[in-house]
Amino acid sequence: MSGLKPSPEAQEWGKRQAAQSPRWTDQKWERVATILGVAINPTDPEQDSGSADHMPEAA
Repeated sequence: MSGLKPSPEAQEWGKRQAAQSPRWTDQKWERVATILGVAINPTDPEQDSGSADHMPEAA
């Protein structure tokens, strides 16, 4: 990376845009996972065992 950081104004704009974007429901995530044939791990990655090479298995 170049080491450049966005300006505070750009960061605030990004936060406003994110706040206005629609959120996916759990039901929608499950439908997409079914279509793609994958399992979505509902646990928080920050609380994972810390193993970088651990990948959730597909359903």
